[in-house]
Amino acid sequence: MWLVNWFKKRDEEPSPPEEHLRILAVAISIDDRVSLGWIGDEQNWKIRFTQSPREAFALASQRQFEVILCDRTQPGYPWCEVMYRLAACSPQSCILLVSPASDDDLWQSVLEHGGYDVLIRPLKESTTVRTIQAALRLIFPEKAVSVGCQ
Repeated sequence: MWLVNWFKKRDEEPSPPEEHLRILAVAISIDDRVSLGWIGDEQNWKIRFTQSPREAFALASQRQFEVILCDRTQPGYPWCEVMYRLAACSPQSCILLVSPASDDDLWQSVLEHGGYDVLIRPLKESTTVRTIQAALRLIFPEKAVSVGCQ
């Protein structure tokens, strides 16, 4: 019986792997985690939350994430150092700073430290999806829509 099942499985066409947008969220606040969880479920994103920048550095150097969300308030590190090190660990990732406010100086500083944009808190689905989509189009033009940004 197992031999028959093996032959059936061997002859079946393998299903294509599902593509999910992989996001690393670095030391994100509880409120933002909840919002991102809802948005991620809706958009079919795979979000990995970390408690500390140190944990994020290790993950970013071991795995490929299309997007890294870096909170402006980092425990024990200035955000610009965290962003700079994440950009060095994962140069193909799109890094966004999550901040309660933004201005031209902050945005310029984000660009200088390896980031792409500022995502304004509180996180709203439309703004979050639109910001991530725009950043992905710059880095992965062929993947911007196919990895869950609808």
